[in-house]
Amino acid sequence: MSALTQTQTRTHKHGAGHHHHDNAYLTSQNKNDAGVRITRIGLYSNLGMAIAKGVGGYVFNSKAMVADGIHSLTDLASDILTLATISWSLRPPTDKFPTGFGKIESLGSLGVSSMLLFGGLWMGYGGILTLYGHFFMDPASATDFLAHAGASHGHEHAADAVPSLHAAWLAAGTVAIKEWLYHATMKVARERKSSVLASNAVHHRVDSLTGIVTLAVILGANFVENAAWLDPVGGLLISLMVVKAGAENTVASLFELADRSIDDEVKAAIRKHAQRVFSDVTDGHEMELRDVSGVKSGQNYLVELEVAVPSAWTVRETSDAEEKIRTRVGSKVRGVRRVRVRFVPSEVTPPKFDEFIPGDVSPRSSPEPEEDEHHHGNGNGNGNAIVIASDLKVVSEAKVDFDADFAAKYKIVKGVQTNEDEGEVYAPVAMWVESVDLVLARLKEKGCPVDLIKGISGSGQQHSSVYWSEHAESALNKLDGGKTLLDQLSNAFAYEFTPNWQDHSTQTECDHFDAHLGSKQKLADATGSSAHHRFTGTQILRMRRRRPEVYGKTARISLASSFLASLFLGTIAPIDISDVTGMNLWDIAGEKWNESLLELTATKEGVPELRKKLGDVPLDGGGSLGGISSYFVQRYGFSPDCQIAPFTGDNPATILSLPLRPHDAIVSLGTSSTFLMNTPSYKPDPSYHFMNHPTTKGHFMFMLCYKNGGLAREKVRDKLPKPAGSDLWENFNKQVLETPPLDVRKNGDRAKLGLYFPLPEIVPNIKAGTWRYTCNASDGSDLKEETADWGAEADARVIVESQALSMRLRSQNLVSKPKGHSLDLPAQPRRIYLVGGGSLNPAIARAFGDVLGGADGVYRLDVGGNACALGGAYKALWALERRGADESFDELIGARWREEDAVQKVDDGYRGGVFERYGKVLGAFEELEGRILEVAHN
Repeated sequence: MSALTQTQTRTHKHGAGHHHHDNAYLTSQNKNDAGVRITRIGLYSNLGMAIAKGVGGYVFNSKAMVADGIHSLTDLASDILTLATISWSLRPPTDKFPTGFGKIESLGSLGVSSMLLFGGLWMGYGGILTLYGHFFMDPASATDFLAHAGASHGHEHAADAVPSLHAAWLAAGTVAIKEWLYHATMKVARERKSSVLASNAVHHRVDSLTGIVTLAVILGANFVENAAWLDPVGGLLISLMVVKAGAENTVASLFELADRSIDDEVKAAIRKHAQRVFSDVTDGHEMELRDVSGVKSGQNYLVELEVAVPSAWTVRETSDAEEKIRTRVGSKVRGVRRVRVRFVPSEVTPPKFDEFIPGDVSPRSSPEPEEDEHHHGNGNGNGNAIVIASDLKVVSEAKVDFDADFAAKYKIVKGVQTNEDEGEVYAPVAMWVESVDLVLARLKEKGCPVDLIKGISGSGQQHSSVYWSEHAESALNKLDGGKTLLDQLSNAFAYEFTPNWQDHSTQTECDHFDAHLGSKQKLADATGSSAHHRFTGTQILRMRRRRPEVYGKTARISLASSFLASLFLGTIAPIDISDVTGMNLWDIAGEKWNESLLELTATKEGVPELRKKLGDVPLDGGGSLGGISSYFVQRYGFSPDCQIAPFTGDNPATILSLPLRPHDAIVSLGTSSTFLMNTPSYKPDPSYHFMNHPTTKGHFMFMLCYKNGGLAREKVRDKLPKPAGSDLWENFNKQVLETPPLDVRKNGDRAKLGLYFPLPEIVPNIKAGTWRYTCNASDGSDLKEETADWGAEADARVIVESQALSMRLRSQNLVSKPKGHSLDLPAQPRRIYLVGGGSLNPAIARAFGDVLGGADGVYRLDVGGNACALGGAYKALWALERRGADESFDELIGARWREEDAVQKVDDGYRGGVFERYGKVLGAFEELEGRILEVAHN
């Protein structure tokens, strides 16, 4: 959490032998204040004396006085720099400069101090040359030497030239003025008891002492026989003071620019005042200030605090505490400009700097907000562990990034290996096994109290299959906590890879599945979906035909979800009742394996063997499968009483990340797009998926998956002029928001429709390409293909509309008129929840709300970095804490879920007239897809 305070002062550290003004009075606007008045008199005096010393030293041939003049410039330049940059330093932060403008002063200070450093070196160099000429050369040679070396003034060439006695009067005058300033400033300081003014007074005394040195060497050079060398010696001594000051300030400026930590003195002051706030906070005795850190930015301190609070605290409670801490620290510690407070659970001690991404983590291929991971996370991006308490608060999290952690070892890219010739995309099973140990080790390192975990569930990449060997059951039963999982399961697999959701090697098998029951529709009626490349049934059929030796050695087949459950259970776990409906093998209505489809997959004679490989499927998604394997008790300290609940697929788990009510929809806007809906209606169609709800019998998960999501939008974005600022989506969003629906600007304009597929699409099953059409906006008639490109400005709105129109077309028969509204609204989803990178884009949220509606609005769902992992945790809680089989997931989780912590309304959703306008062209959009399917079917 972060915020900015508006207090502004400046302090300087005192260095040995050289002092800086504290500019709190210098920058004050109160001109009648005695402290301000004497400080400004000192500034003007410094200016006059610096000029007088420089000119007088040159005219009167005194190197000591010239050096003393440069010394006076040291603090004068600092004061002038403060006045010149104070307005910049006080400017509020902007999107381009989120930490403010304090570094501008640091840059200026670096420039001034560098000039002083090199000026002092130049003066010292001149003094050394003069001394060399005086002691080691005859006068004529010395004069010629100094002239060529550039060390003489030009009007006086003798190496042993004595400075004019008039210089002494000037030096004595500066000493007198500085002594007066010292006493006058100290008098006000004592009256005010001001350490700031006292510091400035001491500065005047130091300048007075350097003036005395100058006076002494000038007098000595004039009145001591053969002592002309005293003046360059004095100049050399003063130049060393200037060099020291310049070097110290240069180093300080570089440290400031490099974000060196604030001083311990400042940290102590911040800690003192922050801790005093605890007594003013309800239950403040339970708060603990664990760390104070920050950086200096010019005159500003940017502070970060880590405060431990009980995990039961709400967001509101932590927010109130943060505001009080910020107010106290900002008002009591001078220079504090920003206070950011990070709250951590008291039960957990995270390692320091854990918020930094490890240096070996690879950046994503595209850093844009649109590029979020696809829902199929396990095996295509990362593995996550999330621990929650009974009140749903997250206690701890850990993550494994497959590319960052395993790319070199397993030769993967984005979590997978590919065989382009066959269209195969797959992940090493060993990598999944190893990631379980790694993510649990990281969870332990973060201080997670694993011994208190009562139950475990989870999710895995949907449709993926793992082929166990005959040795698997024995290996799982005998796991030893002293060895890794990978070491003990090396012979547990009949096949070392698992097909990934991106695999497209099974077109022949898909054709057989679609035709086997008579049509795609009949297959969808039975199993919830028509045949798809990634579905497990087609993958098993291909495995039996393509690799019969692997199929023959396979004792059991698991889905990714039941595979993970098997590791934790120490025995092969059954397939989940929801995940099984993503195989094209389960009869949803009959609640059993479909005999005819098993025959297709394994032949009639092989059905008993395939049944054995697949195992029985429990019809209840809750309850316990058994206790945790002793391996995890021994190795990580889990309680032996910890229970394992059924794991499910990543998409079913996503709808469990909140209590999703019937007719609510989740739209995932990542690199690909997914549309999920909880519905009591079973109306299958070949163009989408129906699956059993993972927890609620009689309910179903309606799902649409699109390959062309954020990638397609990004292609259009890049055709627009590049924005001047850092937001690459600025011009795209501007076009989306300024273009009217369907780009109909006036009566008679034709509605614009299109399909934008840089990749071959799943829904509908169309090859890569771009198609643009227009139709009558009033009724969708007269659909015509446009041969000319109408420009990226129009494409920006049309591509977002086309993606939402596809979802609306396929979900329209599942929604009903919203109840409880004063208006008679048309059928539409009750709420639309947006997740993924695209959910952060307000223009996309607006367009999806225009097309899809949302009677209660469009909301951004923020449940952390991995919704399906959180859904798995909620599933474990429901499975093991429900009051019998009759307490539903929605009842138990809904009673504990705090909507305000996870949901933010981002758009009104339904807009009268706009929603209906899209309804008029929905038939034309369906016709458009049909025409393209005839000529560009995959």
